Amino acid sequence: MKKLHETIEKLSGSEAKSLLLGIMYRLESIEIEEDSQSRTVKELLSLSEELRDELQKETCYEVDRTAVHIISGESPAGSLRLGLSRDNQIIGFPDFFAEGPVWKIHTEEGCTIRYEWLRDHINYEIDYIEEEYRSRFLKTLAAIEAIPTNMPIILWTAENADEQVGLRYVLYLLREKKNDLYVINSTQAFQAIYTKEDAQFRVRHSGEVASDQFKEIYQTKLGNSLTNEVKEILQNEWLLLSEKEDVLRIWRNGSIQGVKEDHFDSMIIDTVRRLHAEDETAAFILAARVIGEILFQSEQLIGHNYLEYRIRYLVYNGTF
Repeated sequence: MKKLHETIEKLSGSEAKSLLLGIMYRLESIEIEEDSQSRTVKELLSLSEELRDELQKETCYEVDRTAVHIISGESPAGSLRLGLSRDNQIIGFPDFFAEGPVWKIHTEEGCTIRYEWLRDHINYEIDYIEEEYRSRFLKTLAAIEAIPTNMPIILWTAENADEQVGLRYVLYLLREKKNDLYVINSTQAFQAIYTKEDAQFRVRHSGEVASDQFKEIYQTKLGNSLTNEVKEILQNEWLLLSEKEDVLRIWRNGSIQGVKEDHFDSMIIDTVRRLHAEDETAAFILAARVIGEILFQSEQLIGHNYLEYRIRYLVYNGTF
């Protein structure tokens, strides 16, 4: 019973709600049917067994896997999962490391500081930060810690601050593991394979890679495992990053650079002025339109939630 309680405690809010919904559907079907009391008891016991099996699937590491892939973002993880065969275990890090503090997030204190900053500044979906964020983050850390030593680990990254910070952070988390480690840069791999087909398109984030493209990239661009020297360099770069108190980072000239919190404010202001000039009769301009314009124009990968935060800040401070 104690083990079951601990397993349930690890569930995120959405996972718990999904399980609860399934339970309610089953209970309603039992209540509607006019069967004997003994059948109801059997149904409840059967339901309990099914839930235990489902929870076990969530918490046990899949032993039939031949490789583990770690990628920034749950959406890219889903696309990667669709593209690769079922013997590949996919871990999607549920965060966006270009924004928010990363000061010592390999410690409990650092994780708390990051959580509190995101809670106080970024508008996520209802209850996400309070009910989902920390649970998903900790669940991902546990999944990384549980990787068996005999499995090769493939780390996906691209030419952006989010994934480059994530790469260094994950390598630091893996510092005690002896697994073979590989890094695939989606931007570079995509250019090498597909540039002739679409010279105008450049992948900024692994999330822009289609499932079938992930498959081809993995099959042709895996390369050699990281040397101990390269691993140590990247792990030390993480330690340097984790000492900084920036809340915003960009990828420029092949390196991660911390910038001021208001780095994109001038772009926001210019975009609002341009849109207003295009239609001076408009009583207001939708924030979503401003954000969409900036995301389309910017060479940097920017989180739309961060842009929304800066628009709110500019409005509250009388800029607009």
